[in-house]
Amino acid sequence: MLCKEVEELVTALSDNELAGPERIVVERHLADCPDCRSLYQQQVALKQVIRRAAAEMKAPLELREKILNDRRVFPPRVVTGPEPRPWASVFTRPALALALLVLVLLPVIYLMRPQSPSLALAAIETHDKITRGEVTVIRGDSPEAIKEILVRSVAGEFAPMGYDLSMMNLKPVAGTVQTFDGRRVLVALYQGDGGSLTCYTLVGTERDAPPRAQAFFDADKNMTFYSYSVGRTNAVLHREGGLICILVSAMPMPDLLALARSKAAPSHS
Repeated sequence: MLCKEVEELVTALSDNELAGPERIVVERHLADCPDCRSLYQQQVALKQVIRRAAAEMKAPLELREKILNDRRVFPPRVVTGPEPRPWASVFTRPALALALLVLVLLPVIYLMRPQSPSLALAAIETHDKITRGEVTVIRGDSPEAIKEILVRSVAGEFAPMGYDLSMMNLKPVAGTVQTFDGRRVLVALYQGDGGSLTCYTLVGTERDAPPRAQAFFDADKNMTFYSYSVGRTNAVLHREGGLICILVSAMPMPDLLALARSKAAPSHS
């Protein structure tokens, strides 16, 4: 079974909707394919997060109290006959039924709101768009020219990480500036026989790493590297002083992590 076919069935597998021979074939593929296995694990992790959030999510206390104390919804009871069944009045009072419906659906509506991706995940999305030619980049005659253009774009506040990747047959060929949630990010595009890689530089902290990223502490560098993937695209994030660097590429994760570790400047903090 091809990766493309498995990717279409990953959601069904994570929802436990596959059975019989089809499930066996998919599970065998996942056992042999780290990319598809990573995609499946991300699907499972995402669904777990949503279930936990749904279980913990409640309507704001102020809203619940306002509804419960509204006399139009819960008027004073005047008993003039036999005690009615507890739920009989709910469906005879439209306002009360509507209020209860709001209390039930509010957490669901909250979870269904469009959520903007984290900056670290947006870096992977932007990398894929750049490689497809969907993002305009500025070409430069030399690495120095590209760096100068990027530095000017942020008024000299910070500079892109200037990594020499010539040993990987990669060289900087272009750059661009992206804005994620109001934050300016310098993007350097490396290309060559070794494929393509984007290097993101921004002011930030290690909290910019995705919650599900794998953390690796390098004792020699005295810093932590965070690796994560979306589909077949891998990324490694680390901090150098007050700057965050994110390397994104389709190269195997062990190679990308080794590259980030070899190029990062040791931390003395």
